[in-house]
Amino acid sequence: MNNRGSRFGPGAEFDLITRLHDFDSSLPPGVSLGPGDDAAVLEGGWVVSTDLCVEDVHFRREWITDQEVGYRAATAALSDMAAMAAVPVGLLVSIAGQREGAFDLEQVQAGIADAAVKVGASVIGGDISASPGPLMVDVVALGKSTSPVRRDGAKSGGEVWVTGSLGSSAAAVRVWRDGGTPTEALRSAFATPAARVNEALYIAKDLFAHAMIDISDGLIGDAGHIAASSGVKITLSALDIPVGRAAIDHFGRTEALRDALAGGEDYELCFVTAPGIVDPLHFLDRYGVTVTKVGSVSEGEGVWLKEEDGTLSGVVRGGFDHWAVEDRVTEREG
Repeated sequence: MNNRGSRFGPGAEFDLITRLHDFDSSLPPGVSLGPGDDAAVLEGGWVVSTDLCVEDVHFRREWITDQEVGYRAATAALSDMAAMAAVPVGLLVSIAGQREGAFDLEQVQAGIADAAVKVGASVIGGDISASPGPLMVDVVALGKSTSPVRRDGAKSGGEVWVTGSLGSSAAAVRVWRDGGTPTEALRSAFATPAARVNEALYIAKDLFAHAMIDISDGLIGDAGHIAASSGVKITLSALDIPVGRAAIDHFGRTEALRDALAGGEDYELCFVTAPGIVDPLHFLDRYGVTVTKVGSVSEGEGVWLKEEDGTLSGVVRGGFDHWAVEDRVTEREG
């Protein structure tokens, strides 16, 4: 492993990030991991990440409450802490909104604080500005870890696992975009996701995770980042993907599987361990959360999908992509 950042899976957004950063340059003193992973790592075990939430890109005001806007924004940043197996310490929050806007910024801040408290962190500072445009919330998360789990440690022979179920958040967006009202199960998957911090610490320490990432852009896209960073091939089994029951009930298995693979914003964890390490029943008893083996790691490159009919195909595109040519917002929020 190197300290100059990790490679990304396919996608215009990640191509742009690669062009914006010089991944071959030396890192400054005090920085042990730079761009390319879920967070930067500094000397002393500090782990730092930032996540930007923009109205009409990541959410729409008619979909969720002001408090849920803040809660989702904070959870996205805290999920990066989970992905690195870091203990969250504090959040720095910057908000830009209209002076006479439709949002109650005190409620937005209350949602942020609520998400922080749930994982033992607190809001420790930030900034606020007036803006003529949409509401924007940027959350910088700070955490601590003596052994952060990176994306580039997957090894041939490893098993690929995910926590929870996938696809319900994206399914909720599709219902809204179609002019409907999602069920409470779908709506809560979008509005109040969980940052899997405690689960991540167990995965890192007790399951000896080789690599880990949070699922923010869809399983295919995020597994693609692990594959690219680690220089390996990941094969996913469509039959084994834990698709959310609420999404299946609304759209059927085929459409719900598409959202699970490429929809994103589930904020579950995808991780790689050695074979035979994970005990799903023990995990469920300990955290009340399922964990499912969804694939394997081998020599090669990219992500491959074993379809439900047994056919195997290489994946040439990742998950959700902010900078894709087509308007993917019509399928799922950013």
